[in-house]
Amino acid sequence: MSGYFIAWVSFGILSSLLLVVGAVECSEKETLLKPVSNTGTQITDCLMECTGMTYIKKLQLQDNHNIRLKDSTEGDLGEYCWSTELKCTIGESFQHAYVVLPVDVSADGHEQLEVKTTVPTATILLAHNSPSIIADNCGLRYDVTPHFSTEKAGASFCVQVVAQEDVLGDKVLKCPPFLVTFWQRKPNQSNQEGGR
Repeated sequence: MSGYFIAWVSFGILSSLLLVVGAVECSEKETLLKPVSNTGTQITDCLMECTGMTYIKKLQLQDNHNIRLKDSTEGDLGEYCWSTELKCTIGESFQHAYVVLPVDVSADGHEQLEVKTTVPTATILLAHNSPSIIADNCGLRYDVTPHFSTEKAGASFCVQVVAQEDVLGDKVLKCPPFLVTFWQRKPNQSNQEGGR
């Protein structure tokens, strides 16, 4: 049963809306589903819980975006990183990307966290408070779309969680941050796989 759920989550529900002008489109073939190796990174409980909650919200709102969630890898000096080479299906166009910090939003301390990009350049990110398909219980959301939607993006994108005052950033996080990407499908596209 879990295999069917994972396959369903990986492919998402196909969209029938039009592409946004200027969006990055997928045109290369690449396999999305691969056998899981024992040496690979384990998927965190936070990512699995957020995936389930987000897809329930997606169905309730009848949203047509394809959504992909990806755990981070460790970079230098407490960084959390992702490749800017996002996997997608041919005929999809990239819409949005969010870094999600899995914190208990009802607990104290999370409001004193500061998230800054370290690669490609150092900038402070502001929490995204507008409504989103991402379930609220997943944690704090940071819009990082510009870092993935330009050809000058570089090979990787990294953030660092910095605590203000006496709060330890890693103690407030339930798990490492993860990336959530949203994709739009052209109408009448076959379901071929590809990479951006």
